[in-house]
Formats: sequence, structure tokens, C-alpha cells
Amino acid sequence: MTDDLFRYVWDGWLQWEGINPYRFVPSDPALAPFQDTTLYENLNSQEYYSVYPPLSQLLFALGGLFYDGNWTTSYYVLKALFAGVEFGGVLVLARLTTARNVLLYAWNPLVLIETAGQGHTEALVVLLLLTAVWAVRRQCGVCASLAIAGAGLVKIYPFALGPFLLRRFGWRAVWPGALLVVGVSLPYAAPYALPHIKASVDLFAELFEFNAGPYYAIKHALWAWTGADWSKTIGPVFRGFFLASLPVLYGLDAWHKWSFRRACLVLIGTLFVFSTTVHPWYLLPVIALGVVGPRPTWHWLWLGVCSIGTYLFYVDGPYWVWIWMGWGGAALVFLVRVCTPDIRQDMSESYRMKSSAAE
Repeated sequence: MTDDLFRYVWDGWLQWEGINPYRFVPSDPALAPFQDTTLYENLNSQEYYSVYPPLSQLLFALGGLFYDGNWTTSYYVLKALFAGVEFGGVLVLARLTTARNVLLYAWNPLVLIETAGQGHTEALVVLLLLTAVWAVRRQCGVCASLAIAGAGLVKIYPFALGPFLLRRFGWRAVWPGALLVVGVSLPYAAPYALPHIKASVDLFAELFEFNAGPYYAIKHALWAWTGADWSKTIGPVFRGFFLASLPVLYGLDAWHKWSFRRACLVLIGTLFVFSTTVHPWYLLPVIALGVVGPRPTWHWLWLGVCSIGTYLFYVDGPYWVWIWMGWGGAALVFLVRVCTPDIRQDMSESYRMKSSAAE
């Protein structure tokens, strides 16, 4: 059972008590009346500010509405909500690809564990990203803008996909999403909100690490070479590499006229390659986007399945074997695909994409 949902319920409960969830860390003495509870005892990251963006917070408030001193009802309300959202994502996916590819996602064990099983917010990100792909194919810039902005209001990184829409639709793909961001964020606006969110986001580059194959490879290589731990340096450097890669990806998209799905998949995949923390549920968006085309991205599917094994870390089971098998196997599958392209399938994808001038 995931402990992230306890934080979801906690943030939702604070909102109904009139407290901005970005204002305090859970362990702050100002929240002493809330700390003598089973919910507080089950929280992870009690010393860190909430990192979840405003649209996520609105969903958490729905769960917090049912909190009555016992976290159980709120917990399962949120799980049911995210299971329903995941079902909506499958329905949208069914409009974008073949039945086989839909099953590759819907029956994927990682997807089942992390959405209906664990109730992570990635379920909503998947729904919104797939909706954006659907909207771009139908040349609906307003809908695509709202979907990408909504995804960014659930997990911050989808905001980086905005320039892909700008190329396809111009400024009419900017203002709808901007209005949505302002409208959803206003209830949480405060001078401390952005600094506190940034403080928690920085932890993912400077402190946290999990299932990050490229990061671990470089960390251990430097360790063997110098005898020193470079982890606090590699994380910020990797983040800098990702940010520096963004203009390059935007330029490649404009030059090669990528499909919107491919552009999103490449950018999010690049983010994960340069991440120090890749929890299994983080991979759901690339798995979903990867099955939209006629050629599923088997490297992400492989990594997703192997990442399930990293949960053994929490019970002192074999952890590293799943990381090296997952990332190493994914790299091998990717290289094989690049070196042996299927021209007929590439032509098939190009033919499908011609149905939309925006693609």
C-alpha cells in the first residue's frame, strides 16, 4: 500500500480546515493540533513542503472532504477517483490506436498496480496527455492547450510541452492554458507558495535517488575512479543538461516535423534519462504515449515491467538487479530499434499522421 495517498488526504484535510497546503511542512509546530493522528503518523516526507500542483490539490480536497478523523474513507475515495480517471485514459487511448496497443497499456501490470492499485496522480496526467494528442490530431488548439496546462497543474514537467503546441497552433494554444493555470492557482496563491514548492522540487535533484539507471551508472563510475561520492553534484548537473536540451528538442521538432505524440514522448523520456529519481509510477505517461503509434516503444514497456521489481528495495530484497536489467535492457532494445528500422511501419505511421495538418 502506497504512503503517497496519506499525503494526498493530509493536504486535502488542511484545505477544509482553511490552511494552504503549501504553507507548512507537516511537522511544523503550527500544525500541532493535526499531528496527534494516525494520518500524520503514516505520512512520508513530514519535513518537506507539499510538491503537488494546484489541480492535484483540488482533487485531494475531494478526498479531504470525507476525512472524519479516520483516513480510510478519504483514502479509498481518492483511489476510486484515480481508478475512474485511469479508465477515462483507456477510453481516449482507444480513439488513438489499435486494440492490441490499448491492451498493451490497459493490461500492463505496472499500470494496474499504480493506478487502480496505488492511486497515483499519474493516472490523471496520462488522461490529459492522451487528450492533448487527440486534440492535436483534430487541430483543436484550445483543447490541446487546456489539456497540457491541466497536466502541468498535476505534475509540473508537462508545462515544458507547451512550445510544441506553439509551433502547431500559434498563440491560440497559449491563452486558454494560461487562463486555466491562473484560475486553478488563484486559491493557493501566496508569497510562500512558489518558494516552498521549489524547495521540495530541488530535493529530487539534490537528495532523492531511486531507479535512475544513467545517474547510478555515472555515480558508481565516478566513485570507482575518484573514491568520492558525486551524487550531490551529478543531480544538479543532470537537471542542467535536461534544461539545456529543451531548446534542442524544440528545434528538432520544428525541423523534422515530428508528430505531437513523438515530441511529447522524446521530451518526457529525456527528462527520465536525466532524473535521479524514477519511481515506477513516473513511467506511466511514456508507456501510454509509447503505445499510441503503430510501433510500440518496447524499451519503455520493458523498463516499466522491470521497475516493478524495484519495490523489493522496501523489503530488503534484490534491488540493483532490477535497475540494471531494466535500464540495460531498455537501452539494448532502443539501440536495436534504431539500428534496424522497419521502413514499412514508419511509412504506416506517416500515413496516419497525414490526417492532421498539425501533425
